[in-house]
Amino acid sequence: MFKHAITGAIGAAAFLAATPLAAKNITADLDQIAGLLKEEGYQAKIDESEGQRWIESGMSGYTYLILPFGCNDAGEDCKSVQFYVSFVPQTKPTLEEMNTYAAENRFGRVYLDNDGDPVIEMDIDLEAGGMSKELFIDNLAYWDAIMVAFGDFAFSKDPE
Repeated sequence: MFKHAITGAIGAAAFLAATPLAAKNITADLDQIAGLLKEEGYQAKIDESEGQRWIESGMSGYTYLILPFGCNDAGEDCKSVQFYVSFVPQTKPTLEEMNTYAAENRFGRVYLDNDGDPVIEMDIDLEAGGMSKELFIDNLAYWDAIMVAFGDFAFSKDPE
């Protein structure tokens, strides 16, 4: 009996040692996202104003924000995040140019803000358990690509 218990314990220990621990999914927790950005070599500063928090980060020469959405009244348990950047070119694109850009580019939501500045946003749903670190990093790469392409478009009419 004792021999079977030891054999069972050794077998269970071997099974547990061979089973990798499940990686923690990325959720709409700004502290977790800021930590991941820093781990991946990006800047990530959490800012706060009037009870609202967000991350300021940057890549490819542009500064952008990561904003939480769908949070409870305490600003916690958020359901999604939004990547956001507004550009301020000398010569702003027209509404028609913005519509053409939007029709020709699949990822990112573009519009002109109240000052007529071109904006691009990308939402990531992190509800129901979030997403893997690898998928979040993949979405970050999409954000970088669409932000740079939109920045090129936004500044395309400015003198060099």
